Amino acid sequence: MSVIVFSLQIVAPDERRTDLLRALGAMLGPTRVAPGCLDARLYSDLARGGILLLIEEWESRAQFEHNLDDAKLNAIVSAIELCHEAPVVRLDTVERTEGIDVLALCRGFTSGTQ
Repeated sequence: MSVIVFSLQIVAPDERRTDLLRALGAMLGPTRVAPGCLDARLYSDLARGGILLLIEEWESRAQFEHNLDDAKLNAIVSAIELCHEAPVVRLDTVERTEGIDVLALCRGFTSGTQ
């Protein structure tokens, strides 16, 4: 089963950061309860405080597209328009995911080569 991952990264100007956090954060609740939504999160980069990253994970592209109604699309576009830099927008299809076990495999590989 593949997962659809939508991400929006914007650089929020200091004077607009609170407004952007509020606007993007307001989308999280309705998105999380939408059919097919696996997760929705909003992150702020601590090292570079102006960077905000919205990530949504969906069971299918159809469910993602169904949730991207005019109101949500307008909110995203409005958030982008408040920024001085171009956003990074991605829609990825993830075919395989791995968990914590991959760290053990990597550690075994690196410790075996030393």
